[in-house]
Amino acid sequence: MTKFLIRRLIFGLIVILLGMMVVYTVIRSMPADYVKGMARRLVAGNQLLKFEDVYQQLLEDYGLDKGIIPGYAQWVGNAVQGKFGNSWHYNMPVTQKFSDVIWWSVLMSSISLILEVIICIPLGILAARKQYSKTDYGVTIFALITLSFPTFFLAAILKFVFALQLRWLPLVYLRSATHQFMTPMGKVVDIARHLIMPIITLAFVHVGALTRYTRTNMLDVLNTDYIRTARAKGLPEKVVINKHAFRNTLIPLVTYMSYLLPAIFTGAMITETMFSIPGIGKISFDAMIMGDIPFAMFYTLFIQLLTQLSLILADIMYAAVDPRVRVN
Repeated sequence: MTKFLIRRLIFGLIVILLGMMVVYTVIRSMPADYVKGMARRLVAGNQLLKFEDVYQQLLEDYGLDKGIIPGYAQWVGNAVQGKFGNSWHYNMPVTQKFSDVIWWSVLMSSISLILEVIICIPLGILAARKQYSKTDYGVTIFALITLSFPTFFLAAILKFVFALQLRWLPLVYLRSATHQFMTPMGKVVDIARHLIMPIITLAFVHVGALTRYTRTNMLDVLNTDYIRTARAKGLPEKVVINKHAFRNTLIPLVTYMSYLLPAIFTGAMITETMFSIPGIGKISFDAMIMGDIPFAMFYTLFIQLLTQLSLILADIMYAAVDPRVRVN
């Protein structure tokens, strides 16, 4: 296992370096010169600064005065040391801004992922056990409906129904205007009410796919010889499903779920923007719109690291659910 993890880490590092090389090349090849825009903002209102001097200094600081390969090598060298520069849009170190907002995204993503597992796996198993029944058709219709809703459309419907029509939940933002005057418990409830619709949006975007995937894999397992043998022995149906079929259903599910975590964080960009939640998604979106190259590079690196980490965790989970992996 140790040798396998070392190989996976090396492979993941190579993938990240090549991926970031592509992103860096695309950013350097864009026709818009965001560095000039940043230089103008720094010079504005300060007569002591000259535009050309500030512009040239920014190019040197971020290696943009060199070719793509030397410039990328400089960025990698700084990144290894944890130096990602200052955010041009937020006027503070990139890592500081990231640490200020990431926890809201982690909270929402964690809760939405738990909701997906709680909803999708039981529904998928139930639909497979009662194949071609009314229950199966109902679950299938529910899954297809959630698959058909884009993130922005689902968010708009939730806001229209629960915020504008019923007025049960706040429309946008993370806190109410009177948040600072509330009791500690009142503040927690206030934030929780603001997060309900964003979390539902994040979760339900992936519910349909995971439910259908669970159903398909459970059907494959239920049609195998060892399941028929277990039933022929007279084992209770609950034992057949929970002890024999479910564990083998988890093997392909681990592969699918390993992609959910980075997918939720990238999907959070739309969700957080729709609900004005100051998480890493919205902050990154605003930074990219304003041409904040340092923050855009850091956010891309974060997503790539998260993807590779998810894949490595999936490989480890294989050994937990499939003894054959441990033997090999």
